[in-house]
Amino acid sequence: MIEWHRYVTSILLRTGLAILLLALGPGLMDQGVGSLDGEPPVPQPLSLRWSLVLQAQDASAAMRLGEVDALAREYSPELTRIRVRFERVARAAEVVARPANPALGWNVEFLDEGGQAIWEHAVFLGKSFRLPGFRRSLLGQMDSRVRGAELERDRQEVMWLADARHGFVQVALAEAEVESLNRMESLVDRIRSVARARAAEGELSMPQLRLLEMGEYQLRALLSERVVERDRLRSEWATRMGLSEVGSFSFDPEEERGRIVLPQEGDLLTWLADSPAARADRQALEAARRGISVEEGRRWPEMDLLAGYRQMTPQHRGFVLGAAVPLPLRDGNRAAIQEARAGEREQALTSTLQETGARVRGLQLLRALEGLDAQLEGFPPELGDPESFFEALVALYDDGAEPLSGVISSLTLLADTYRTWFEQLDLYFGGLFELEALTGQRLLDS
Repeated sequence: MIEWHRYVTSILLRTGLAILLLALGPGLMDQGVGSLDGEPPVPQPLSLRWSLVLQAQDASAAMRLGEVDALAREYSPELTRIRVRFERVARAAEVVARPANPALGWNVEFLDEGGQAIWEHAVFLGKSFRLPGFRRSLLGQMDSRVRGAELERDRQEVMWLADARHGFVQVALAEAEVESLNRMESLVDRIRSVARARAAEGELSMPQLRLLEMGEYQLRALLSERVVERDRLRSEWATRMGLSEVGSFSFDPEEERGRIVLPQEGDLLTWLADSPAARADRQALEAARRGISVEEGRRWPEMDLLAGYRQMTPQHRGFVLGAAVPLPLRDGNRAAIQEARAGEREQALTSTLQETGARVRGLQLLRALEGLDAQLEGFPPELGDPESFFEALVALYDDGAEPLSGVISSLTLLADTYRTWFEQLDLYFGGLFELEALTGQRLLDS
């Protein structure tokens, strides 16, 4: 679905620009779009040119990528829910490990022995005590589960924050793309005024005017689609972050990309072996193994002790002591032990699969990022200011140095180049943040 949307968007942009130029021809220069006789524009650094694409706003008030973590920890309900889950697991472990309460009992018996009433009553205190071996196993399992929940919380937080940072970059890129289309729309306004003047003088036929209107409609439809997509990304990101409003964004992709140092394969494998996900998997396996010891200890889990005071008629008094130990004669908890062992084997296989999957995906992402980095380095720096390129191209056409077909081909290539650039930037930073989530290491921190 995403590839189809990109294909349709590219076709719309190509068709709109081609129709506009075919309809107007050389008369566009009547508006003074520029000349090659003057001094060439002073080249600007790519980061500065990129800042021209973004909406003009106070940089000090714009949100930056480095602020995402703090905002999420303060406002995001999703991130708070991850922490609440951990607290619930910790409290549940405390409930299981809590010792049983004592029981206070009283009973009375009446006997009739030869017409003489004999009564007996007793007051006693009883309590169940876990046997030392079972208690150690149970507490060890609970500690292991709490530690595992803590590591799982860390893993989910790392993944969530990486996704939130990617969402920030997606919104920033969408803002830049909409702004670039807005600048193209401003050219349409200039073209429309030329078209009306030529139509009034009878130099522009009705079919050509209709072609101009169709081209204008297609370009504005494309802009409308991108605005809807930008607003969707902004609203979804704001909802996840727990923010009622989202202001401006400050993000220079070329500057940020220039500060990124991708790891070597050896370093990446070391990071993956000690990632939050790997630590959580190892802890889950340890908890499963401790679960076997707990189930084995349930053969003799606890014993009951009883002590109290007993009186038989006013003349006979004494104390009562008692103990009860379970005898695993018919049920030695074998089914539960087998289930725990099966769970341990399943967890071991799951950990192995996840470790292998993370290693394969990490190396794949690293190679993809290296390839995308090389492609982005090849982006022509002269295209950082597309308007000057556009005006120079039209000037060549007006002077007869470039045929109309060449102008149309160049504009189509320009549109495709910009579209590809935005797509590759999104793929690059998406892969980068996914690699951060896999390794738990920050590769971009600004």
